[in-house]
Formats: sequence, structure tokens, C-alpha cells
Amino acid sequence: MPGTDLTMTTSDGVHIVFDDEGEGSPFLLVHGYDGLRAHWEFQRDALLAAGHRVVALDQRGHWASDKPLHGLRMSRLGQDLRELIELLDLDDITLVGHSMGVSASLAMFSISGVDPVKRFVAIEQSPKLTNEDGWTWGARGLTWDNVYDMAYRRAVLGQPELEPPMPEGAAMGMTEHTFDHEKVSKLLLDHMVADWRDVLPRIPVPTWVVGGRLSPYYDMDGMEWFAAQVRDSRLTVFENSGHSPHVTEVEEFNRRLLDFVTLHPGAPGPVSQD
Repeated sequence: MPGTDLTMTTSDGVHIVFDDEGEGSPFLLVHGYDGLRAHWEFQRDALLAAGHRVVALDQRGHWASDKPLHGLRMSRLGQDLRELIELLDLDDITLVGHSMGVSASLAMFSISGVDPVKRFVAIEQSPKLTNEDGWTWGARGLTWDNVYDMAYRRAVLGQPELEPPMPEGAAMGMTEHTFDHEKVSKLLLDHMVADWRDVLPRIPVPTWVVGGRLSPYYDMDGMEWFAAQVRDSRLTVFENSGHSPHVTEVEEFNRRLLDFVTLHPGAPGPVSQD
């Protein structure tokens, strides 16, 4: 039954809290590390008004969902998404991931395939965070030499001073004093060392890659590389945004999101950049 603050119990016994609102073609919204489902507040209203069904979850270890000591790895987050899709019998899905939510989506694709996702939106995420010889499009400053310090927050990741301020009252700041990083830090470590590059060429659905010109974490050359790997993709760089274009340039983001879903090119084609 649709509603808010609903609960799913995963196959490994974890309670995942989610919202399921509206009718029509569904959007599944997946937040990033230290995020929560309320981070999609600006998309929720726009999508419901446009006649869509909106499903958003708190991933395990986050906000209202359980914070277990087990299953803190990207593969399990991907399985959580699969189980939620099956529980709700979702079809014709537009899957929208932000930051680590992109990686959770790629984990699901890798393990159990893409169906019934028909469109994919990847906001501000590299498929491989840790830089090394031959790969420089991970998170800025993250290498095998400092990955543990970064994951356990003994060092600062990226250049946070580049991030534009969030709109006043936005939920994006709600976890600042409530998120228990120490309890789920090994999830961040697993996220940092994962490599999903091989998944990208196997994505068969239209994909919209989104980057922020002022991103504290990623160079836009890396976002271009991401888009170029997917058979049917397009890239948009939001010039006045950092890591969260869906919050800092919400009207333009929502317009392009709805346009993307309306157009949803059906056959693989060349990468386009707009």
C-alpha cells in the first residue's frame, strides 16, 4: 500500500525504510553516503505533480533504516535495491542515483541485471574512486596510499571548499550531526575501493550522466568518460553546481530530468553532450 515511512525486511534481516507515493511510471531515487530519502525533496514534488510514482529509500546504515554491522558493502546495497523493486513489483523504472547511490545501482546491474529499469540517471559519481597509474578520474586526492585515512575520515576527501551553499532549509544538511559515520565506515571503504568500470558498457538503457562544474570530488573529464562508456547516454554539466546539482540548480535539473524521461531514446546511439 502506498505511503510514507514504509518498511521492507531484506533477505538478511535488515529493515529498510522507504516512501512510495503517487501513480504512473515509477522513479526510484537512491541517495548517497551519509544521505537520506528526504534529500530528494525537490524532485519528489515535481515528479508527483507530473503524474509519476516516486519511491525513495533510506539505504541500510542511514537515517531511519537499520544500522547493522553486517552487509556494509556495495554488493549488498545493490541487492537491497533489487529486493525493493521486486517487493513493489516496479516496472518501467527511471532509476536515479546520486553519489554512492550511483554505485549501488551499478552494483545491482552487475549482480542481477538491469531489468526492469528502463532509464538511468547517474549524478556526480565516478565508477572507480581510488586513483592509480592509468586512472586519474576517481575522487580528487584519493589513492591506495591514503584510502584508509580517507574512509575513516582521518583525512579530508576532495576539495569541500568548492561546494556552493545549499538552499536555506534544504534537507541536504540534515545528517550533519546525526549520521553515525563510525558505525558504517567500512561501507565507505568498500565504496572507495570498488571498480564498476566494466559495468558501464553493458548498460542497455538510456542514461543521463550529470556533473557539477564546481564539484569538490570529480573532474568533468571523468564525467565525459563515464558517459562515453554507455552505449546510449548524454552528459549535462551544471555550471553553478558542485556535488548536488539536483539541489543547487533544482529547476533546471527537474526540467531536464522530465525531458529525459519524455524523450527516453529507445535504440542505442552515439553519445551526445548538452
